[in-house]
Amino acid sequence: MEGQQKYYVDENGQWEFPLGLRQLAMVQMDLNGRNKYGQDSGVGNVGNGLRMRFPIDRQRLEQSIQRVVDENDALRLILVQKGDTYTQRVLTHYQFQLQVYEAQGDTEQERLQSAVAIASKQVNTVIDWFNQPSFRIFLVQLAENDYLFVWLAHHWIGDGSTTGLIMDQVFRYYEHPDAPKPETDTYLHFLRDETAFFQSDKGKKQLAYWKQEVEGYQMLDITKAAVGAPASGYDHMYQIDRSGVEQLAQRYHTSMFNVILLAYHLGVAYLLDNPDTIIGVTSANRTSKRYFRTMGYIAHSLQHRMRIREEDKLADLLEASKDTFSKNMANLAAGHYYDRTQFCLTYQNFVAGAETSEKQLEKVPIPTKRSVEQFFLLVFEGADQLALAMVGNGLIYTEHFLESLKGYMESVVALLSQQPDATLAQLRAYYEKNQ
Repeated sequence: MEGQQKYYVDENGQWEFPLGLRQLAMVQMDLNGRNKYGQDSGVGNVGNGLRMRFPIDRQRLEQSIQRVVDENDALRLILVQKGDTYTQRVLTHYQFQLQVYEAQGDTEQERLQSAVAIASKQVNTVIDWFNQPSFRIFLVQLAENDYLFVWLAHHWIGDGSTTGLIMDQVFRYYEHPDAPKPETDTYLHFLRDETAFFQSDKGKKQLAYWKQEVEGYQMLDITKAAVGAPASGYDHMYQIDRSGVEQLAQRYHTSMFNVILLAYHLGVAYLLDNPDTIIGVTSANRTSKRYFRTMGYIAHSLQHRMRIREEDKLADLLEASKDTFSKNMANLAAGHYYDRTQFCLTYQNFVAGAETSEKQLEKVPIPTKRSVEQFFLLVFEGADQLALAMVGNGLIYTEHFLESLKGYMESVVALLSQQPDATLAQLRAYYEKNQ
């Protein structure tokens, strides 16, 4: 068969493979987004930019990228549609070519803005996943020895951990061309294991758990977040005191993460005036050494749901949230309802196994269409403060929304510390009084 000359064939003679659970969810999310924002919209794309202010050997960089592509089947996946179903194939080889764009502008700031605009246009352009691999890597040159390195991919082939692994591996091979390949199994092996799990009794129970967990959920009206002037830029950093969160965690025998998760839920519920909220909690899920450094969609997102009432007490809600999270984690392998996830939480850094390059690299945010309806809260622990990175489209998640969310989360921590039996109605009054 002619196609078998082009595509990988496994030991059983198979050259077409089923999609993983999360892959299929991301394909569907993209199709829904195209129907809403246009067929040319790269709604399912994710992108990252690194500014590199040092000389670049383009040929050497291209060779290091080619090696990463050759070693990772997830980067050579092709989507196949058969009626209403999808499968995937793996190209035996994909010849990568490094494109270099030129930023325009008279000043450094103008050239940086131009570079981000070029990157954003590429990231937000739909990928032809039926005929080519679902990733792109390119450079935008700002000046001599000044580049923006951009990696983008469709979310169906990789998660946030994959992004870190790709970046890490490309620059490791660039700096050390003879470095050995990491010991890790392939993505197809992972998908085979996942398929077998979901056919087992345990897997079926986990799938049933999540179906019940999200049943009846109504999407939040995010237009209620658009109060006041649009937020400037793409992401914002805030600081909150660590000690109050830490003391609550110790008092209730839980983690600071669980305290933040409750405060985030209650803040979103208040600002969007909805007592039923889902927060997507990312989990690297790379406990298996076989797949610790495997590139592909391995990370899982837990759909953590809370339904609250005005008479509920804050201390009781923290216990309920902890209990829900424990149940979520017990069913980690089957969480996949990304279409219910408008608000996400990442606590600290969930990139598994990433190592710092010897080169100095500066992260540059690349706005994506995926951010139109999703809001991300990234929390990083510091010695005295918790850093909150709030990432979302500024036209929807305005400065007022961001400041209000931070303020409401701080009110949750303060009132729970002072008055554990306080109700949600009292929390609302406490927050509004202190504004």
